[in-house]
Amino acid sequence: MRAGSGHKLTVPARAPLPAAAAEAACAEYERQQAVMRSRTDMMRGFAQSRQCRTETLLAYFGEDLKKPCGHCDNCADGTAHEIAAAEPEGPFPVHARVQHGEWGEGMVMNYEEDRMTVLFDDVGYKTLSVPVVVANTLLTPVKESSKAGH
Repeated sequence: MRAGSGHKLTVPARAPLPAAAAEAACAEYERQQAVMRSRTDMMRGFAQSRQCRTETLLAYFGEDLKKPCGHCDNCADGTAHEIAAAEPEGPFPVHARVQHGEWGEGMVMNYEEDRMTVLFDDVGYKTLSVPVVVANTLLTPVKESSKAGH
């Protein structure tokens, strides 16, 4: 709303009705809360992980480190190298774009044991069971032309 001549308040022509605006604001708030919860879960996982912390942190930001850094606490005590040697392969490459029927597009962030973590554009991080993803075809690769908007 803005003050017009004579201090009259007017509503822009394309403005949503108050109920629709409130509903949209609530939906956006819920989406942001889900993303924040997923980020908190990812940081909890980072703190508890025995993988290379540098590798994990870079993956969080979409970067790929091909091997453990050799400098973090997990590399220093040898657990990161043990995990890297036994690192499972998954149905999609790390950093591949994938599509989920409910959560939309996302990027595969990592695999750990029989789990995979995907960062979905609209709902944040989700940790999924690889056998369930494969058995139910829950994820499909995103075609190159779909990525143009990203």
